[in-house]
Amino acid sequence: MNFLKLNTVILSTVVLTACGGNTNVKTASNIDTGVQINSLNIPQAITVSQNGSIDRRALNECPLQTQFSELLTQAATKKGMNINRMSNVDTKSAGYNLTAEYTQVVSQGNPFIGHNKFTQIHLTLFKDGKKISEADAGRRSGGGFGAGFKGSCSVLGRTIEANADDVVFWLKNPVNGARLGNL
Repeated sequence: MNFLKLNTVILSTVVLTACGGNTNVKTASNIDTGVQINSLNIPQAITVSQNGSIDRRALNECPLQTQFSELLTQAATKKGMNINRMSNVDTKSAGYNLTAEYTQVVSQGNPFIGHNKFTQIHLTLFKDGKKISEADAGRRSGGGFGAGFKGSCSVLGRTIEANADDVVFWLKNPVNGARLGNL
């Protein structure tokens, strides 16, 4: 009898976990902000929070600050959005302007013991000088297929690429307070 109860509990746990276990981007599809972004100004290099949990070695070794804007530009262009990378974004200027800041960068592990990487970015969207929305995007990675042959910067790049894809998705309907990816 105990065996039957144990199997029922295990099976129920597996089914319930599997049903919601692959949800990566939390959306609010029933909310329409009425925002149609065709052109967006973004910084070439995003800032780094002074108060966040930031692995300084990763920032020194990898091009994380410029990589996000490059990957965001690529992802947004595929979705028909025009991105203007600027050395300094003036949030008070006309049109849509986005600021981005790393709030967390974790770079633990290596190819031999396994990677544990995570990047989190705080975003603020402005229109004609007024803040209209904020969001946080975060992604983690263990390296994926062939992780034992990848360096830390490559695996961190995977998290940034996923963050960029999530941000493009969010820009289609920039719900205030959205938490994207693995948050």
